[in-house]
Amino acid sequence: MSLKPDLEKILKDLLEDLKEDVVGCAFVRLNGSMIAAKFPSREDEQMVATLSATINDAAKKLCGSLKKGEHLRTLIEGSGGKIVFMPIGRGVILVAVTSEEPNLGLILIEMEKAAEHVKALLRKPRRSEFLSPV
Repeated sequence: MSLKPDLEKILKDLLEDLKEDVVGCAFVRLNGSMIAAKFPSREDEQMVATLSATINDAAKKLCGSLKKGEHLRTLIEGSGGKIVFMPIGRGVILVAVTSEEPNLGLILIEMEKAAEHVKALLRKPRRSEFLSPV
């Protein structure tokens, strides 16, 4: 049984819970491949996956080089909204793209909840298939 439907449900719930604040979200592998995504346009998915992995890697290296501890999240602020990258373990990054003026605190809380749901899924016996293409 694939994890993809469970991951898509987590993303759907995140979008519904944050409908005024988040316009798209995804689970991405550290190698830049997409696991599951909910974006208004499918055209954005591969670009988001590839750049998310690159940005995550750079942020992790920078945290290490500057001795700032474990990389917890990266925030990019644009004039039209924000992009939040959160590594959640097992080679997975949760990405959220926000509206122009989001409630960032609420987004971070809900992203942490989503990350915990994924970690719980990975603890189940079927977790090994998560490492293969979904």
